Amino acid sequence: MKRRILLVEDDEIFLRPLQRTLEVAGYEVLVVASGEDGIDLLKTEDVDLVLTDKRLPGMDGVELARRLKTEHADLAVVVMTAYGTIESAVDAMRLGAEDYLVKPFDVAELLVVVRRAIEFRDLRAANRASLRRNQERFTLKNVVAESREMREVFELLRSVAAIDTTVLLYGETGVGKEMLARSLHFSGARHEGPFVAVNCAAVPAELFESELFGYRKGAFTGAAETRRGFFQSAHGGTLLLDEIGEMPLALQSKLLRVLEDKRVTPVGSDRTVEVDVRYVATTNRDLQADVERGTFRRDLYYRLSVMPIRVPPLRERPSDIPLLAQHFLEKSARRSKKTISAITPSAMQALTRYAWPGNVRELQNSIERAVLLSDDEMIGAHSLTLEGRAEGDAVMAGDTTNLEELERGAIQRALRATRGVQKDAADLLGITPRVLNYKIQILEIDWKAFRGG
Repeated sequence: MKRRILLVEDDEIFLRPLQRTLEVAGYEVLVVASGEDGIDLLKTEDVDLVLTDKRLPGMDGVELARRLKTEHADLAVVVMTAYGTIESAVDAMRLGAEDYLVKPFDVAELLVVVRRAIEFRDLRAANRASLRRNQERFTLKNVVAESREMREVFELLRSVAAIDTTVLLYGETGVGKEMLARSLHFSGARHEGPFVAVNCAAVPAELFESELFGYRKGAFTGAAETRRGFFQSAHGGTLLLDEIGEMPLALQSKLLRVLEDKRVTPVGSDRTVEVDVRYVATTNRDLQADVERGTFRRDLYYRLSVMPIRVPPLRERPSDIPLLAQHFLEKSARRSKKTISAITPSAMQALTRYAWPGNVRELQNSIERAVLLSDDEMIGAHSLTLEGRAEGDAVMAGDTTNLEELERGAIQRALRATRGVQKDAADLLGITPRVLNYKIQILEIDWKAFRGG
């Protein structure tokens, strides 16, 4: 599909060759003679770029650029100006115009500026779409939980989302701390800024300072260019210090200084750089115990734990498991292009009884694996490959015998209640007749024995 350009120009002698040049280059060109006409046309037409002269009757090109950026934020604008009025074109760029052209210009220059402006417009639109998707995916308004424990966590996060309070999320590995940190960011005032996550456990100690604070060219062997660190990359947004308990003790004092001074000094530089960042830290360690052992600075701990929030393990909130399992099922089914849409009661019982030492991450992986292994329309107990044992009197994970007995009993009761009519039994079980027939075969159930019973 051709990209569309609105050309705002009242000089016929200049207009026609310019229009032909753009059309030959493959663009669809709409033409108006004034800024007011351009604004009216955009009420009914969509275009990718407005190419406007600076000098126009009535509203000039600079004012038109200002109006367009106010009313059509995603629209690209390029202002054409004579040599003596370049300052006005620069003013237009301050108002949001992507570029300007100084008359007279040649065809090559025109096409480069137009192409670059449209590409920048596309990139900006893509970034905004990505931001919207992230907000839809991670915003706290969209996070649902059944358990009282997680509702309390979400309530605490909502209470601090709009302010720059430093938050410490602590809990076992796999409980979803990073997801909660992202939700906090995209629900807060900094949601249009960057979200930068640094895994403190994955950065080698000798590179920690340069990775966090950046470095100047030539600061050390291999520093072939100047590079921004994580703090500068997160300027205006949120910096997640994931697994903060793994940070080397020698660097903790430097981190504390940045948190307090809001400035970083890149390696190899004698100048500090201001950073405006909201901090979220996560850990699976007992930082208070680390403080007592002397492996974590007490003053840094107090600085990070302005709002400490414990994320409970999955075994403490089993009422969340069905909701999470269904969410992961739908997500995995879409990705693998399968029609699986539900989990059988016996499989769900096994999931809710299992201890989940790997927490939410293990549940997600288990459901994804079950989707890949299953050829049915529902996830059955036989598709689950859990490790270890469930707690209490739970079904032993990996022991499909008990699970099969549960399924066999449920199917037999349904067949008995419906006098062996498979369609009615399937409706009673909440599965399709095809799935029921498959279960009857693999479980070797004599369904005919229930006919007329």
